[in-house]
Amino acid sequence: MTNYYEILGIDQSADSKQIKAAYKRLAMEYHPDRNPGNKQAEEVFKIVNEAYHTLSDPLKKSRHDARLRPAYTIPPAEWPQSRTYRTVKQDDSDVRKYYRVDRNYFKMQALAVLVFLVLAGVSYIILTTTTYFSLRKSNKEIAESRQALRYAGTLFSDGRFDDAFNTIHHLKENNPTEFKVNHTRDSLVSELRSMALKKFNERDFAAATTFYLTLRKYEQPVTVETIRKIAMCQYYLGNYKESLQSMVHLHNQYPDNLELVYSIGMINLENLENPTEALRYFTFGTDLFTKNLSRIYGSSFETTMRPADAPDIYFDIFQARAQANIALSHFEDALTDCNRAIHLRPFKGEPYMLRAIANSSMRKFATVCSDITNAKKLGAADTDALGEKYCR
Repeated sequence: MTNYYEILGIDQSADSKQIKAAYKRLAMEYHPDRNPGNKQAEEVFKIVNEAYHTLSDPLKKSRHDARLRPAYTIPPAEWPQSRTYRTVKQDDSDVRKYYRVDRNYFKMQALAVLVFLVLAGVSYIILTTTTYFSLRKSNKEIAESRQALRYAGTLFSDGRFDDAFNTIHHLKENNPTEFKVNHTRDSLVSELRSMALKKFNERDFAAATTFYLTLRKYEQPVTVETIRKIAMCQYYLGNYKESLQSMVHLHNQYPDNLELVYSIGMINLENLENPTEALRYFTFGTDLFTKNLSRIYGSSFETTMRPADAPDIYFDIFQARAQANIALSHFEDALTDCNRAIHLRPFKGEPYMLRAIANSSMRKFATVCSDITNAKKLGAADTDALGEKYCR
């Protein structure tokens, strides 16, 4: 007999989740929509479908399992003792007393055959009728499902994204194995992603934000790129708190990403005027600097490493940390940050300017004028006012 477990490629001990997973895999492979004109694939799909509906129904599954089990046989040790010839003869004589082959016997046999044929005919009619109505119902459900999917596509085209995805979600709940439902949903998510990217590239950040926020609701799971684009759109729109929320969400997933650490710190420092929070992230960045370069060059990396080999992001973080420390009047710490930034990029003017500000704030004027002069030579902005004050 047909073994539905072998058809689905699973063990007889498989649970409902494993049965459903095996069915979905085979259904996607042999579905007629994916194999147009392939009669063999269509037949395989029917058998796979029959196997799934049998094994997913507890009653049908138990009957199927019972048919797979071999019939019970009595071991030889338990066979009854053979009867003697006399006992058998006695039994036969008793049977002949009550069992005669006459006209009534043939009538009973004919009646039994007639009853059997009637029952078989009725069973066939019932089975055929049930199958007909079942197929009719199934075809009706498929037609209704595809009509609903077309309606969802119309809603999506009209910009009613939530209504479109809610329609698909309702269909998926009623028929989780329908291939077209999942395919349509994935297609709409992909189209929404393309629309969002198009608006982002056109620098229409308001429209792009709307698309990306909708995409975040229906992506499974939400991608890093979607969250990053939301943060960028919100930043360009001046929604700094919303942008910061998305960046912090990304930072929780990728804590060692220095570009994220720097961006979060700069939004706090320059846009939200929160130097305390900015300093916390910049300090985290300098700790990563020490950890990363110690792993590459050893604990004495500052003397063995060529400054030019360090990525620019390390210089940016030390310079930004110096700015945060100056804003908080932590001038000694600011000097340390400036010295490290100058060590990494001695041809950049801004760290010299920040060092001059920190020293002048502590009334240490010995190197202030030389730092201002270096900053001006290297193209730092806003050096004139300090130069007039300290370099007369």
